[in-house]
Amino acid sequence: MAITVPQNQSYQYQDVKVLYVEDEVFSREKLLRILNRRFSDVHVAIDGEEGFLLYKQHLPDLIIADIKMNSMSGLEMIQNIRKHNKKAQIIVTTAQDDNETFIHCIDHSVNQFILKPIDLDRFLLAIQKSVQQIQHEKELCKQNLLTRALLETQDHVLFIVEHGHLVDFNHAFSSFTGIEDTNSLHKSNLVANLFVEDPNYFYPKDKENWIDEFFQTEKNYAKVMWKSQTDKQGIYLMKASHNTGDEQILFVCTEISALEEEYKKNEILSSMDPLTRSLNRTKFEELLSSEIRRSERYNHPFSIILMDIDYFKNVNDYFGHQKGDEVLVTISTIVQQRIRESDVFARWGGNEFILLTPETNSQGAMVLAESIRSLINHFAFPEIGSVTCSFGVAEFSVGKSKRELISEVDQARYQSKIKGRNCVTV
Repeated sequence: MAITVPQNQSYQYQDVKVLYVEDEVFSREKLLRILNRRFSDVHVAIDGEEGFLLYKQHLPDLIIADIKMNSMSGLEMIQNIRKHNKKAQIIVTTAQDDNETFIHCIDHSVNQFILKPIDLDRFLLAIQKSVQQIQHEKELCKQNLLTRALLETQDHVLFIVEHGHLVDFNHAFSSFTGIEDTNSLHKSNLVANLFVEDPNYFYPKDKENWIDEFFQTEKNYAKVMWKSQTDKQGIYLMKASHNTGDEQILFVCTEISALEEEYKKNEILSSMDPLTRSLNRTKFEELLSSEIRRSERYNHPFSIILMDIDYFKNVNDYFGHQKGDEVLVTISTIVQQRIRESDVFARWGGNEFILLTPETNSQGAMVLAESIRSLINHFAFPEIGSVTCSFGVAEFSVGKSKRELISEVDQARYQSKIKGRNCVTV
């Protein structure tokens, strides 16, 4: 059933559809009041069967469901939903606090897991995290649509250079530069004067020989920022090709100003590993440097955990790289479900992951690593069975460099390998 809400109410999360499935009346009414204050489009079902019907009718972005219900269970409903949509955010609520239930949720691609009785702060954090992911996915979809539209409709800027001089150009070039007369262009160095100096874009050190510098990039293309004599500014992807049989070079410039703007707005996406949806190594090292500075200033402890998958090459060799990728994604999901909001999780290398745990000494990090190790060890990977990981733990102390800290945790992980794998070493 859809919930009717006042049209003039202001909502915290706009344009996010919610499906809430709960068979217990008191719990349903309590959380429904919370949801209706934050979302304008909430649909409610009392069991999994009704929930799946509402899902097909409204296609919600966020599903919140209890696991145990009298009719179709929440997990059965989620399994049916995942056949239609692998990206929808799903939060489950349950009174069962055991590893088997947790592993069932992971197996059904549940994004977040909330124990009953529900802690309101934890529930609101889970909603916030899910909404952020929904918004990121929508922004990425928007960016992809914009990319296709620009490639299909953009009028490319074209110009031809011979012996270093501009000899011809199209209307788009003329529109940008304001040059319409093609007479006396052979000695013009107009193009060289268009480049704007910016560290993010190609800029010739010697404008007289900008073409030679362009080809020294060894890619035959580069992103450039141009500014015309009439102060028009744009960002272009410039590509070059030699015309067969003569000395002319054709330059094709596609404007990507809008794409660059979208990219900046979605910078967070560029900091994530595309396969596992964890942070990438570059972003992790940046955050680690910040945490070191914070720890030295306030004398707060923190630790890092380095883990890698045991015998991962065998998984790829025997089951194929697609199954190997599925193992990486599943392990990433298990870890992200287990850690706190303040923890920082990233893919460190091919089959290596790294975790930064603020306000945590080595003993606390060891307990966390052991918990993650146990969850992975007991998870049944489809067609593969058991997969294990080896862990290293290192605690930061004032005066220790980032390189020394990473070297310590790597040595600890290596000791776990020597001791037989599937264990934690501090």
